[in-house]
Amino acid sequence: MPQICTLLPLIPFLRSHRFLQIITQALDRYRADEMFISFNGGKDCTVLLDLIHNANLKDAKRIKCIYVRPLNPFSEIEEFVERCRQHYDITISTVDGGIKEALEQICRTDPQLKACIMGSRRSDPYCERLASFQETDPGWPRLMRINPLLEWTCEDIWSYIREHDVPYCALYDRGYTSIGDRTNTIPTPPLKVETDSGEVTYLAAYTLQDADRYERAGRV
Repeated sequence: MPQICTLLPLIPFLRSHRFLQIITQALDRYRADEMFISFNGGKDCTVLLDLIHNANLKDAKRIKCIYVRPLNPFSEIEEFVERCRQHYDITISTVDGGIKEALEQICRTDPQLKACIMGSRRSDPYCERLASFQETDPGWPRLMRINPLLEWTCEDIWSYIREHDVPYCALYDRGYTSIGDRTNTIPTPPLKVETDSGEVTYLAAYTLQDADRYERAGRV
């Protein structure tokens, strides 16, 4: 069984094993140039990028990475995407717009693409019944969605990031726990701290308790 270099002492074995199984299956079904990683600078897809980049799997590093940039991105996300380009020494293409429009543009630009690798987790909206391999819904660009992190929890994600010193967006240190764009994201209320003098600060995202329940409490 292929191994990931020095990875996952804190992540449950079955989840790390399942991740490898799914990526291996994906590389058996598709060529590396027929797949891409959907990247938005968030913590989940950053872990996805880090795992694939460090996986000792043939052609894994040749899988494209595409940053789907929202209409009103945080400057911190933009800076972090550039940091990832340098940290992993990879090309990250950028496509603007909502996810559906972005996928349509991606497929028009590169018709050979057949599959999209995503950082979706079971606790994300509309992901309760998602499978590891699942085609897009009718009316969407025809792609296979590949979801190797489905069974990971928010705690798993942060354990992996902190154990392996994975870079992450600075917004997470300022109380943001699920980052969309400037129009729909605020610091997460359960992380709010107010001093006796009235000063308001926010704890870091990785300190959030019951994170899978409250992770999106900062989405408006």
